[in-house]
Amino acid sequence: MSENPRRIVLVHAHPDDETIGNGATMAKYAAEGAQVTLVTCTRGEQGEVIPPELAHLQHPDRLGDFRVGELAAAMTALGISDHRFLGDPTSPGRPAAAVRADGGTVYADSGMAYDHEGVVVPSPNPPPGAFALTDVEEPAERLADLLRELKPQVVVGYEPGGGYGHPDHVHAHLVMMRGVELAAVQGPDAWAVPKVYWSVLPETLTRQALRLMRENSGHTGLDPDGRLPSMVVPDEQVTTAIDATAFTPAKVEALRAHATQVLLSPNDASFALSNQISQPVLGLEFYRLVRGHTGGVRDELGRETDLFA
Repeated sequence: MSENPRRIVLVHAHPDDETIGNGATMAKYAAEGAQVTLVTCTRGEQGEVIPPELAHLQHPDRLGDFRVGELAAAMTALGISDHRFLGDPTSPGRPAAAVRADGGTVYADSGMAYDHEGVVVPSPNPPPGAFALTDVEEPAERLADLLRELKPQVVVGYEPGGGYGHPDHVHAHLVMMRGVELAAVQGPDAWAVPKVYWSVLPETLTRQALRLMRENSGHTGLDPDGRLPSMVVPDEQVTTAIDATAFTPAKVEALRAHATQVLLSPNDASFALSNQISQPVLGLEFYRLVRGHTGGVRDELGRETDLFA
């Protein structure tokens, strides 16, 4: 285990999710000497390739391998040296856990679909070994093994809706929460994680940002006054705001590394995924504490400013 007293584990479903949601935070804490460990549940092989010049990668075998490389480049940009695929003993760094019961090493990207209202729903044809269809206990035990090994003070993941409803994100939330429970009660090295956070966005700021983008650039994505994804929560549910704006350039470079999935604007101020909905690149990232106690310095809205406080 690292001698550095500060240790944080972030649990994400696919390559690129970590950079979009927590990239600046990760870079900030890594630069400050904390041990930052990223756990990714799948290789993202069902993702939709954006650039036409990379269209030949639109096949699960090719895309999964390519996105592993994209993730490695993104981690270099963020200064992260410890990244693991959940349950894969060949992941960079120390082995996370044993091979899965079915003999596999990495869970399959479950894919997704859209309903008639454009809302994300599970794919009607998930692949064999789909992460979202695994029993929660098995991957949660793998994660618990890792938590007992690393003994982090902080674990970060998705809120119950998985950010925007992707079945792998929803399952990652369940696996993270159950993994934290199991780590605290099983084995001689049991570890009760002191602080658990969900990545969120404050509703007021999000609607303001959407209005500004629409006014300044003709942005026609999400309706500033309409329904928003589950990651957007009432302001009072946001307990923590991490100002990592100094690391926004690192986040931009990490987003650029995820070239199959992310399209940056010419000025690097916003990005879009395959749905072509523009989103601002934020160096200020927000969290909801769901286990533990807030503390330390507060901002003008009373939110803590350090995940480790």
